[in-house]
Amino acid sequence: MSIPVYNPGPVDWLHLDRVAAAELWVELRPWVEHLRRRYDLGNQILSCWFKHDPLVEELTAAMWAHREVYQQLSKNPYHGGMAAWHYQVLWPLVQRIPTMAGFEECRSGACGYAPDEPEIADDFAEFIATDADRRTEPEPAAESASPMSVLTMDQVLEMIDSARASAEDPSDDFTAVDIDGARWEFDDDTETYRPVE
Repeated sequence: MSIPVYNPGPVDWLHLDRVAAAELWVELRPWVEHLRRRYDLGNQILSCWFKHDPLVEELTAAMWAHREVYQQLSKNPYHGGMAAWHYQVLWPLVQRIPTMAGFEECRSGACGYAPDEPEIADDFAEFIATDADRRTEPEPAAESASPMSVLTMDQVLEMIDSARASAEDPSDDFTAVDIDGARWEFDDDTETYRPVE
């Protein structure tokens, strides 16, 4: 098994470049200020909230969850997501703020937040090497799966759209197709395409 390549999203602060981070700050600030006013949270979320890294991460997640349930898509306008956002996201977040935000030293608009710089152990590489040595060798790679032997009409149409396949007679809906150099024909009985041997 290999770890899939991580493709960071638009709100992963760790991976944001300058432009993306600036855009996210522009989105987050008015949302947080609305939250502070609307729910009377000025005493819980102090005005220097943006300097408190743990709270920035929490508020970013809360904003994203809020948008997910409040945006109008094809969902039922009477869905329960909005109520769930309050009791599953907002109020638990407000309860966590005293223990994770670091507002203890912030007074009268002056931010006293000074996060501890965590100690970094210098033997991490040695630990990983020792751990790896205790483990078994990886299993040899399995034989590659046999090539596809049946394709649906939708799959063939997608292949034609992506130029991986070409129809012999584009005017015939059930024409044979060439896929990666092999000829496939439509089987009326199963309503699928099969390769010609």
